Amino acid sequence: MQPRVSRDVPAWIMMAQAKSLPLYPKDAIMTQRIAGIADADAVGAVKELFDSSNQLLGRTANLMRILAHSPHLAKWVLPFIAAVRQPTAGAVSDVRLRNLAVLKTSALNGCRY
Repeated sequence: MQPRVSRDVPAWIMMAQAKSLPLYPKDAIMTQRIAGIADADAVGAVKELFDSSNQLLGRTANLMRILAHSPHLAKWVLPFIAAVRQPTAGAVSDVRLRNLAVLKTSALNGCRY
């Protein structure tokens, strides 16, 4: 049986799902490849980004700490994240549904995070 190809999902993911295989072996150790920027190391545009993240999201997420290596990119991503996650910023998805999507994605990828 040929896996269907979707424009939204890479073919290798579709093939793994069709075979009911995890995308990574269970014994594989996944490590963070790009270190996030700590609050103490944040200066200039990165400090402004972290302050904005704290104001919009109530914290500085790990994703923002990694994207802060390119603060000009991160400043465009932050409002999108806020709009998806924060009800006060217009999020329409249910918190439980978002958390289920995170858990499902983590399980499919063999991620323990």
